[in-house]
Amino acid sequence: MSSVVVIGDWDADGVVASAQLVYAQEMLGVFPVRSRVSVGLIPSGPRGFRERVQGRCWSHVLVVDIPFTSDVDEGLSSMLGSGCRFKLYYFDHHKSTVESVGYVERVYGGLVVTGGFSTSVIVRNFLEKHGIRITPRLKHFVEAVSVIEGGSRSLSLANGKIIGIVAAISKHLNRTKDPDVWCKYVRWLADPIPFDDIELRLGIEVPSLINESLKASKEADEELKDIATSLAMSAKRVGYVRLVDARGKWGSRGASALASAIHKMVGEPVVLLVERTDGIVIVVIRSSRGEAGRIVEALHILGLIQDKGGHENIAVARLSNNVTLAHLENILLRLSPYIR
Repeated sequence: MSSVVVIGDWDADGVVASAQLVYAQEMLGVFPVRSRVSVGLIPSGPRGFRERVQGRCWSHVLVVDIPFTSDVDEGLSSMLGSGCRFKLYYFDHHKSTVESVGYVERVYGGLVVTGGFSTSVIVRNFLEKHGIRITPRLKHFVEAVSVIEGGSRSLSLANGKIIGIVAAISKHLNRTKDPDVWCKYVRWLADPIPFDDIELRLGIEVPSLINESLKASKEADEELKDIATSLAMSAKRVGYVRLVDARGKWGSRGASALASAIHKMVGEPVVLLVERTDGIVIVVIRSSRGEAGRIVEALHILGLIQDKGGHENIAVARLSNNVTLAHLENILLRLSPYIR
């Protein structure tokens, strides 16, 4: 008997991409199984992936918008090691996944679908290529995610409202990391019942969950602005970048948004350090001209970071054990001439 799971990233791109796959499977019964099968939903980032899949088994595993890292590799490997035989579909746009296509397809016999767009666009294009059309609602949200990820801004007023909702969803999930809320967003988006554009503009008949996310987004923005202002003032210039050590001042949740806020204030590439509750230090790099991608690649080659992920202007990685702040500063200083 077929069983399907969608394991998607926490952010709005992961939510919207996952919703398209739920719609294709549960509502249409066409992908990945040719019948209507209930889809299991699991939100996850690359870190913690293994814990979410270990000891479990499905016939079809769809990984969505999650950078391929050693944690993801270990999770999939643990499933195979326990005797689980599954068909893997991997939809993602992160560089680490693009670089690992051959490995994933060879080791896991999966199909990896990548591209230079948001994962939501990658999934939409894949489904359309196979004759599967998504709902107008989902199309609006795919376009909105594309805008946030750097795509076209030629959108209607209604879609402008959706952009706000998409941003609020990301902030809400980054703040709460609540699996139940993530699943509710996915199923709300996968629902084929349309909403009226006028109602969307007026903000009425939007589910209470969305109203909650908009409220949480506003609160998060205010909190983020305060801490970002304080940290921006203390940012240390290290060559071409500003280094911000936020350990003990900010947790790992929402660190990318914090790095973006600081970057906007200082107008220069930012290297932000935050610490998880388990003591692991996360490095978030934010830039505007591709510096983040170059910095994270160099730090990875030099062994200062592990499990790198992200894009050319925002990158996330784990600081290697025993790397001191002084050592990191020294390397960033030496790299400065090469990352402009």
